[in-house]
Amino acid sequence: MATVQIVLRQKQLRDGSYPLAIRIIKDRKASFIHLGKSIESKFWDKENSRARKSYPNSARFNNFLLKKLSEANAKVLEMETAKEEVSSTALRNSIKPTVGATFIPQAKLYLDTLKLSGKFNRFSADEPRVNRFKEFLKGSDISFQEINSSLLNRFSVYLKSTRKISERTAINHLVVIRSIFSQAIKYNLVDSKYYPFGKDKIKIKFPESNKIGLNEKEVVLLENVELSNGSVYDHARNVWLFSFYFAGMRLSDVLVCDGMIFKMRDCTIQWVKTIRAGR
Repeated sequence: MATVQIVLRQKQLRDGSYPLAIRIIKDRKASFIHLGKSIESKFWDKENSRARKSYPNSARFNNFLLKKLSEANAKVLEMETAKEEVSSTALRNSIKPTVGATFIPQAKLYLDTLKLSGKFNRFSADEPRVNRFKEFLKGSDISFQEINSSLLNRFSVYLKSTRKISERTAINHLVVIRSIFSQAIKYNLVDSKYYPFGKDKIKIKFPESNKIGLNEKEVVLLENVELSNGSVYDHARNVWLFSFYFAGMRLSDVLVCDGMIFKMRDCTIQWVKTIRAGR
């Protein structure tokens, strides 16, 4: 009969904590399944294989460990009942989650897909958001089942308290997590019942933003203001006007046309003035 126990591994991590793992011993041979969690040795009760009460959120943490231990014991009993001869390695492989079925590998796949698809703007914006979620997790990986409403609310509070960011920016971080979660569901790595977004869960709702625009008189003043030809300010004004004339062309598209802007500006302004005069 195999024995299953949660143990503290001896290899210390950079933050001073030690990783936790399920140890399976069968025929004196041990195999380990890392849980993606770590804890400082002073908070670990070795005799009872649980976090001490002095550990923050110890009850929630111990419930997680108990659930994983129960799942492992159930799987071991199932396999040993079906087959008398089974090794500790075989037991471990039957319990260990599918490779990539946790957040960090899926986040990497998500970012790699953006890059390979040529969506560099989204990649440059989403990569830091993924990194901030990793910081919140203190470098540990996490299963998708653990990404629930409570965790995401704590993440939002963490962002606002440590980064001094707006509500909209915090929501942008949640949008990335939602995209990665949806990707995992698509690849059948997690059941959709664990999806933490939607009705009675986390709702993605962007706050209304105040947009300040220029009126026609202000645009004309900008067109006619005297600036040193070829200066940085002249160039910035030309780029902005070029985008404005084309109904808010995206900056990335404007920069593609950057070399033509100086030559086209005077012609475009004359065209705009003709339209205004005909009103």
